[in-house]
Amino acid sequence: MRVLHLTTEFPPIIYGGLGTATGGLVSALARASVDVAVLLLGPATGSSYGQFRPLARYPAAQVRRYGGVTIFEVSWFLDLESIIRIVKRWRPDILHLHSFWMWHIAGALRQRLNVPLVYTVHSLDRAEYELGAGPPQCVGQWTHQESAIYGADRIICLTESEQELLSAYCPSVRERIRIIGNGIDDVSYRRPTRPRDRPPTVLFSGRFVARKGIHELMDAIGIVLAQLAEVRFVLAGGHRDASAEQMEAWLLTKSLSPFRSQIHFTGWLTPRELEAWYRSADILVVPSWYEPFGMVVLEGMIHGLAVAASDVGGPAEIIRHGETGLLFPAGDAGALAGAIIELVYDSKLRGRLSSQGAIEVRETWIWDKVVPRMHAVYTEAARL
Repeated sequence: MRVLHLTTEFPPIIYGGLGTATGGLVSALARASVDVAVLLLGPATGSSYGQFRPLARYPAAQVRRYGGVTIFEVSWFLDLESIIRIVKRWRPDILHLHSFWMWHIAGALRQRLNVPLVYTVHSLDRAEYELGAGPPQCVGQWTHQESAIYGADRIICLTESEQELLSAYCPSVRERIRIIGNGIDDVSYRRPTRPRDRPPTVLFSGRFVARKGIHELMDAIGIVLAQLAEVRFVLAGGHRDASAEQMEAWLLTKSLSPFRSQIHFTGWLTPRELEAWYRSADILVVPSWYEPFGMVVLEGMIHGLAVAASDVGGPAEIIRHGETGLLFPAGDAGALAGAIIELVYDSKLRGRLSSQGAIEVRETWIWDKVVPRMHAVYTEAARL
């Protein structure tokens, strides 16, 4: 079986969870002896995996091998017929779409090559707007995403809550939906014993947007530090094109100025840089309003952090409250602060959640356990 993945993100080009999840899935499929390739749509051919090359000089796709996977890197400006010829030569049996912005390509390939199309809905733009206070552009983008949803032969939802949302938005596709969560690669790392007198470090990792709960987090930081001034907060991420200093100027209010030394903004990080913070932190907070899955939850658990997350979407389905993490109501800065304070004070609870969370993720969410479920969907689609 030959599976072509269509995406706008693939490691090392990562802007969020989509790139991390797609890269992990493709690598895991390759390890499972599935013949996989990636059609990566970038701003200009050659700009993602090598030095920038002007499109006028290099109009054709760049073909590369990265981590044992064939990558066809094409520009947004490459004509559709050229893309079809590139893909046709590779002869895929299944198309797997990850970004609805590529629906015009995926739909044309599906028709011209007469092969089935699987679409993973990594996030619903309508829900981004309605539940996550996303920008008005989400409404217009939803029409594009709807086309991909209705046009796919099988639709992958990451959680049961996403299945229910999608079924409400597009009732006629419910029978085509299959639920398969994302996964994570194991890490050969065991957390060292921390000195008892060392104050815990609390980590947030993600984009600094409203639906990630960034403003509630800043309010919660003030509540926590007013009681426990020695706790350290690390805010990793933000916006890819903004510096740590810009993020700090935007979010650090006057009321937090007395605690400036305890709040660190890292700016946008590479996966390796972020991993270093996972290894040095003790608590991970995920205060999202809307979270279709939450790769960050798996990342925290696999690194042995005690995770406190909003009781929504993916985190609510991944975490068992009080056993593998703590859940709190979304949008409630007081509840978030309360969860952090509880974990800071109760080192035994923190240790238990850390160890049980790490066990849970290894038993349920390692990619090698997810791949058979995805392969079953490919097999089902191939029989249509």
